[in-house]
Amino acid sequence: MAYFNKELDEIGFKLYEPCEKLKPYILNYWKIEANLSEKRSLKILTDGSLGFVINFANPFFLEVNQKQMLCSSTVTLMGQTKSPTIMNFNNKIEAFGIRFNPAGAYRFFDEELSSFQDRNIDYKDSFWNFMELFEKQKICEEQRVKLCDEFLLERLALSKKENSKYTFEIIDLINKRKGDISVEELSSYFDISVRQIERIFKKELGLTVKLFIRIIRLRNTRDKISSLKVDTLTNTAYDNGFFDQAHFIKEFKSFMSETPKNYYSNKLQMAKELNYKKYKA
Repeated sequence: MAYFNKELDEIGFKLYEPCEKLKPYILNYWKIEANLSEKRSLKILTDGSLGFVINFANPFFLEVNQKQMLCSSTVTLMGQTKSPTIMNFNNKIEAFGIRFNPAGAYRFFDEELSSFQDRNIDYKDSFWNFMELFEKQKICEEQRVKLCDEFLLERLALSKKENSKYTFEIIDLINKRKGDISVEELSSYFDISVRQIERIFKKELGLTVKLFIRIIRLRNTRDKISSLKVDTLTNTAYDNGFFDQAHFIKEFKSFMSETPKNYYSNKLQMAKELNYKKYKA
């Protein structure tokens, strides 16, 4: 069980599950809603996938690799990233998000997924016809999850694409191994070539398989540090497949834009201030 996150609570962050038929493709839906008296920022660690933000309130800023984009559109596509994405809000915020599973987006897009990497794109006037969904969700707030399910099921029914029979099994194994696995090991386990695995990931995730493995390993390390159940950061690094402390710090900073020591200190301080309050199951 994770420790309570005051920053998420203050912006009214909530998660919702998609319907069963969409679960292989959609990780979750999310909502944020709040009236703010001052500027707030939310840092989102990459998960190797992409998603949409449907905005019902004031424009906000998205920042990736120190490049800012003003999101004044009703719909913004947030592409896959290596660096964290920073969302900056002012005053009233009200947004609904769709987050794809890694490789889950493949069947929904005609474009090459690699073309979305490190980009935030105005998607209001795309062929997805998002404005119809936007208007329905604006009127029926309590039906937003159901409306998204119906919208995406319709898109899925139109798709002529199919994921490789190996894709989700490879991703599942990488997750089970917490990113502590090589491409060569994957090749041996599934009895397919390294080149074939690389093609699958490039085509269906828009990322290299090596980058995806690094993302999963870092996310698991981050989650372990967030639990505060660590004796030392050095041991945590070793337990998660990092055999060089300098490399661990460099990798963590690359994905999180801060050192593991600073991240741990901030989490510990927040937990202390809230008397180690945890999320309810």
